[in-house]
Formats: sequence, structure tokens, C-alpha cells
Amino acid sequence: MTASRYRTMLVSSLLALGQLCAAPQTFGQDTDRFRPSTVQDLAYGEVLFHFYQEDYFTALTQLLVAQARDEFSYHDGEAELLLGGLYLSYGLHRHAGEIFNRLLEQSVEPSLHDRAWFFLAKIWYQRGYLERSEQALARIGTNLPAELRQERHMLEARVHMEQGRFDDALAVLSRWEDPGEEWVGYAKYNIGVSLVRLGRIEDGARVLDEVGQLPATNANRTGLRDKANVALGYAWLQAERPDRAQPLLQRVRLQGPFSNKALLGVGWSDAERGDYRAALSPWLELRQRNIIDPAVQESLLAVPYAFSQLGADRQAADYYLDAIDAFNTEIGRMDAAISTVEDGVFVGELLNNRDTDASGWYWRLDELPDSTESHYLYEVVASNEFQEGLKNYRDLLYLRENLRRGSESLGVFDDILDTRQRAYEQRLPVIERALDRVDFDELAARRVAAESRLVAIERDENVWALGTEPEQAAWATLDAMDDKFDVLGSEPGAGMLREKQRFLRGILYWNLYRDYRARLWQAKKNLRSIEREFRSAQRSYHQVDFARAAWSEKFTTLTQRIAGLTPRVQTLGAQLDGLIVRQAAFLQGVATRELRAQRDRLSTYLVQARFALASVYDRSATMSSTTSPVIEPVAEGLR
Repeated sequence: MTASRYRTMLVSSLLALGQLCAAPQTFGQDTDRFRPSTVQDLAYGEVLFHFYQEDYFTALTQLLVAQARDEFSYHDGEAELLLGGLYLSYGLHRHAGEIFNRLLEQSVEPSLHDRAWFFLAKIWYQRGYLERSEQALARIGTNLPAELRQERHMLEARVHMEQGRFDDALAVLSRWEDPGEEWVGYAKYNIGVSLVRLGRIEDGARVLDEVGQLPATNANRTGLRDKANVALGYAWLQAERPDRAQPLLQRVRLQGPFSNKALLGVGWSDAERGDYRAALSPWLELRQRNIIDPAVQESLLAVPYAFSQLGADRQAADYYLDAIDAFNTEIGRMDAAISTVEDGVFVGELLNNRDTDASGWYWRLDELPDSTESHYLYEVVASNEFQEGLKNYRDLLYLRENLRRGSESLGVFDDILDTRQRAYEQRLPVIERALDRVDFDELAARRVAAESRLVAIERDENVWALGTEPEQAAWATLDAMDDKFDVLGSEPGAGMLREKQRFLRGILYWNLYRDYRARLWQAKKNLRSIEREFRSAQRSYHQVDFARAAWSEKFTTLTQRIAGLTPRVQTLGAQLDGLIVRQAAFLQGVATRELRAQRDRLSTYLVQARFALASVYDRSATMSSTTSPVIEPVAEGLR
């Protein structure tokens, strides 16, 4: 699963709606809408490489380093926006907000502006900052892509609902025109719930009834149907309209996630009409299911209550005794689960054998350990509060591991410095001897002399001066013949020799003159090359000389820096240890509160069962002469 986050698509990484009832989607599916453009900065490409690998902590580190080194020439704005998104992934809302405010207010691209505020509103909603989310939504203009406009309406309505402003939520959803097929059912469900909460049950019923009869094209749609039917069914039960509640509840699948609550509601709709025999059918089916579910627990009391209402006191007493035994057993398991959670075992098991890497803020726990307490905490673990807390706990563990590796690296850095120091001490004498042999004044004088000579050659057009060594040797030989010819005087053959000398000298001069311009150009080129090499040698000399002089100070600085990092790492480690303990305690507290609430509910049911049993016994004692009838439930109404 990959994610694209450059300028226009960075904020698309902020894709979590928390508890919002919205169509399911994956992180990668949404971000695939935004494809990257060409990367022109190598440093930015390296950041994106880690980002695509979902190694967000490394991406954040590389990005900050690159910014400190001023390595972004073309992607400075995109890098800032990416930095804001990464800050958000670690819950640094203030830093991220500063970046978004600074960049988005200056943005000249309306689509970027709207999309950024939209996703910022989503992440603030998930984190529970409802007012900030509403403010961000208000800053969205008219340039949001069509596929995101639907989500915007859903998010805005959900924010209002969380604030208790159901009229505003209804107004937002009512303005929603032509929602996409993926979202229409969820939008209507939220509209219906809003209407019911406003007391407009008839209006809400029409909407929820429509959702409850949607075609079951996939598992998500089927689940939404069941959810809508249960919600509307219980709304009618609360309105004391069991006749309207039961048909809705009977639409719910017997094996779906909402089946237990539906069975309980079907029974109560019969009981509200006084038909306790019919109520027994769904309740007896329900009581055979897992007692962890509150609906199943309630059915353990509902069944004997129905028998009692039918005058079957003996059966009622038997079922009350079964309920008491079941509640006692379950309370014992609950106590053991509470003890396990308080000992810290449960939180540790949640991340057991799972990599605490930097895979990102959207990480969610998708599998619970097979333990007793996990069965009781399924819903609380799935809640946004617990998932956010667990994500923070996981991030802290990752940071501690990262800090541990960094602490180990400090020792390696010490070894590297020691090795470099020894190598420096070994090479220093050789370097100093080499530097001492270099006389730049002499080299500069020789270079100036060569330049002056070339100027004179060009001024005098001295073709002989640019001749090759063989040519100059031949010319010298011909010049030496003049003295020999003087000795010969007018000897026979001397004239012929002089003629040959002049001929050879002419040929040699011709060759020298012919090549003079090319040789002069090459000589100038060579002189320029010598000038460059001379300057380069000077720079290298000064760099080596500076490095030699600065090494001691640099070595001391690096040594002190590494030494100073050690206590800093230790301090951060101690802080992380404290935060990890506090975060684990927070998670344990959330889990323990839920377990204690469940235990309190079981204790209440236990007390009710005992009082009801005592009432049955009292009634039986006063009616000892009357035989208690045996009641057989009817199967009518159970589907």
C-alpha cells in the first residue's frame, strides 16, 4: 500500500474519519488519485523514497536535514506541506498548523488550498478537535474535487452531530445533491439518525426504512442495512410502538453483528404487547449465545421474566438459577481479566510480535491476541480513543528503540574518530614533507617567464622558437655549416654545398612558418591550462594546509559533540521511559474502566436475578397448592 504526498496530494495522507459512519475505503485507494510530478531535487526524491516505503520517521528526519542544508531548490513548498503532514502523523498539531496556515494562506492554487483544509479538518476531527475541524471546513472554497465534496458533507454533518447540533447536521445533509453510490446509504443513515434524535421519528423512519431495504450488494451494504433496521426498531420501541419495531428488527440477519440486539428487540416487542410466549422464542435463542454480549446477558434475565409472567414459576426459578450461575462465572472471569489488564499484560500482548516500525499515523490494530480479556474489550479496542492511545504507545516504543540504536551508534562514532585520528597522525609527516617541497613562488616565476617568452615570440614572430627539438637541431646544424664554408673558401664543390645549405634552410624555414600559427595557438592553450592547474594546485595546497591546521580543533569539537550527546540521549531515554509508562497506564485505565463497567452491569444483573428469584420463591410459597404450568415457547416471529 503506497501513498503519494507531494504538494497537491500530500494532505491526502490525512485520511481518517474516526467514528464517522462513512463508506469504507483504504488509505492507498484514496491517495492513488494524486500522482506525483517530476522530482527535480535529489534530496526531495530521497525523502519521498522513504515516504513511499511508509518509513515516515526516516522521511521526517531526512526532510529536516535537507531543509537545514538548503537542498530544496524546486520543491520547497511541497517539502513544507509534506513536513506538515508528517508532523500531524505524530500528533504535533501546533507545528503542523503553523505550516498549513503559512503555506495555504499564500497558495495561489485553489484546488490545493481546498484539499489541504479538507484533510486538515478530517485529522482534527479524528483527534477530537471539533471546533478546529469546523473552522477548517469553513475555509474550504468551491474547488474541492467532486469525489471529496461528498466526504466533506459527511464530515461537516458528523462534526455538528458530535457537537449535539443535530439541526445543523440535518441541514448539511439535506443540501447534499447527487451523492455518489458509495456514499448514499451512509448519508441517508446519518440523516435518519439525526431526525430520530431530534424527535422527528416519522421523518427519520422514512429515511432509515429506505436504508434498511437497500440491495445487499456487498458485505458493507448488508451491515448498513442491519444497522439501520436495528436503529429504527429500537427507536420505535422507545416510542412504545412495538408493532412498528418488530418487522424492522426481523429484517436483521440471525448471524450478523447486529443479530443479538435484534433478537433482544424482537422479544421485547412481543413482551410489550403482552405476548410473553412469543417473546420466549428469540430470547431462548439469544441466551445460548456468547454471554460477553450485553444483549445475551439481558436475555438471561428476560427468559425467566417471561416464564414468570406466564405463571411458570418453576421454569422461571430454574432459569434464574442458571442466570445467577452464569453471572457469577462471568464475574469471576471479569475479575481475572481486570487483574491481567492492571498488571500490564494485556497492553503488552497487543503489540506482541508486531513490528514497532515507523509505518505511519494511519496504523490500526487489526488483530487481537487470543486472550480472555480481549474478548471483553473488542469494542473498546476498536474505539478511536483506544486506537489513538495505542498508536501513541507504539510510536513511543519505536522512538525508544530508535534512541537505543542511536546510543549504540555513539560508541561507533567514537571508534571512527579514533581511527581517523590515528590515520591522521600517521599521514601527517608525509603530508608535511610533500607540502614543504612545493615552492609556489618559484612555480609562479616560471609561469610568468613562460608567458613573457610567448609574448616575445608572438611579437617578433619568432618561428624558430616554436620549432620542435629535431627542427631546432637541424637549424643549428645548418648555421654551423657557415663557419665550415668560410674555411673552404672557393674550393671546388663549395658553391654547390652552399646552394644545398640554402635549399635545406629554405625548406626548414617554410615548415616552421607553416606550423607557426598552430603551434602558437597550442602554446597559448597550454599556458592557460598551466594557469588553471596552478590555481587548482594553490587551492588544494591551501585546503590541505587549512585541514591540517583545523583538524585538531575539528577532532576536539566532534569528540565533545559525541560526548555531549550521550547524556542527552540518556535524558531523552528516561523521558521516553516515563512517557511509555504513562501511556501504558492510560491504555490500562481505558481497558479497566470498560471491564469494570461490564462487571458492574453483571453485578446489577446478578442482584436483579437474586431478587427476582426470591420473588418467585415467595410467590410459590403462597401458592404451594397450585401446580406451576410448564410453558413451551412458540417459534413465531423468529427468522
